Amino acid sequence: MNLKTMLETSAEKFAEKDLFFFEGRSETYGDFNSETNRLAHGLMEVLSVEKGDRVAILLRNRPEFLTALYAVLKCGAVVVPVNTFLAPDEISFVLNDCEVKCLITERHFLERVKAINRRIQTLRSIVLIDGQPPDEIYLSLTYNDVTQDRCSADPDVSISPDDDAIFLYTSGTTGKPKAAVLCHRNFVANVESCQKHLSLVPGDRFLLVLPMFHSFCLTVNCLLPVFIGGSIVMLESIRPFDKMLRAIAVHKPTVLAAMPQLYNVLARADLPEEVLRSFNFKACVSGSAALPEAVLRAFEEKFPTPLLEGYGLSETAPAAAINPLEGVRKVGSIGVPIPGVEIKIFDEADNEVAVGEVGELVIRGPNVMKGYFKRPDETADVFRSGWLHTGDMGKTDEDGYFYIVDRKKELIISKGMKIYPRQIEELLYAHPKVVDAAVVARPHETQGEIPVAFISLKEGAEASKSEITDYLRPKVARYKVPREIVFIKEFPRTPTGKILKRRLREMPG
Repeated sequence: MNLKTMLETSAEKFAEKDLFFFEGRSETYGDFNSETNRLAHGLMEVLSVEKGDRVAILLRNRPEFLTALYAVLKCGAVVVPVNTFLAPDEISFVLNDCEVKCLITERHFLERVKAINRRIQTLRSIVLIDGQPPDEIYLSLTYNDVTQDRCSADPDVSISPDDDAIFLYTSGTTGKPKAAVLCHRNFVANVESCQKHLSLVPGDRFLLVLPMFHSFCLTVNCLLPVFIGGSIVMLESIRPFDKMLRAIAVHKPTVLAAMPQLYNVLARADLPEEVLRSFNFKACVSGSAALPEAVLRAFEEKFPTPLLEGYGLSETAPAAAINPLEGVRKVGSIGVPIPGVEIKIFDEADNEVAVGEVGELVIRGPNVMKGYFKRPDETADVFRSGWLHTGDMGKTDEDGYFYIVDRKKELIISKGMKIYPRQIEELLYAHPKVVDAAVVARPHETQGEIPVAFISLKEGAEASKSEITDYLRPKVARYKVPREIVFIKEFPRTPTGKILKRRLREMPG
């Protein structure tokens, strides 16, 4: 099986069943499959998309994201989901890095598309799904231009399980994002393991609230439902909150995959009785960031639903471990490996450590990526000894449950979004008044972590906190702008001159 045949099989088996519900719209598996086929044929015949070409999707949460996702896969091409929060320079880097041939987007992003127009060397076409593109958008077409009069039958494209399927961008040690190359086998193995681990059935409905470009949402809410023949209750956002509550009451979803922040909001919210009665999830899975024990306990005191903390990363498609739905769930643990996946804890010499001892968490299994696109050295580095080295420090107990105790990398996770400090630091160092800078994570009640910038100004220079944030805002996505700016005269350093970030984290704001 591959992701193309996965949809085709479910469309044949569940042709009259609704695949998704979105703002009063719904579409059956049969109709959805026909629409993806028309788009796939259009991409191949009108835009000359070929097997192995990279096609980027820059869309908000909406059914067209799902259509584009499967249409590109049916071409044998590679999907590149683009983070919708990125600034134009960041989008340009991603599209150039993976040599994108086509971009599928919407009017909401026109200003950013204009800013990157003609800056992507390999780009041959831009498809706008809603309305007519302005004249200044180079090589642009409408969705109708691509799909009109196209065949609705499944494309005759041969796809191997080992063919590239999706590039998921993740931050690298240099602060520049890199593409995790994931093949069809990686995702099929991952959704099959998740289905077994969570005992999912065709009657299950998935509440989709995370951004669809996010690896967690992409697998659990876009691929997994199709694998089992389930349905998707799709929301553009968790805001307004009442809209999400109405969707729960009307469509009665049974599976929720979200970040700890949403579970914290639900646990604290004063919900009407009819919403509480309609809250019939059989499984709620928390991922993308650490789940605080207080949030888990508050949630489970309020709702009759187990909250399962899990763990994964883009390189593992992404799920690797989840607390079991049936059996022992351990607070503070990421659970046990999902079926087919192996996890161990290694020391710095890549030897397995004893139970309870802290080391680096490593993973092996059919869900693990092929490598990083055009980065052989970084690929070799993370695949030492035949295991994927995650950079996360953890431990295991006598029952085989795993725990994350710290991050070896300095990655910051805010609302499930990854922020690499070095990217922000390099921008700060370019400011004419800054002599030294460091960005660290600080725990935050609702966002998990927030970036905090420590800055030392040049002799005689003066700057306000707002001056620094105003300088950064046009250059990076909004969530990457430090929430706090701390001016200090001198940084704590090691004897060799390296800034002691551990000491910075301990400093008051």
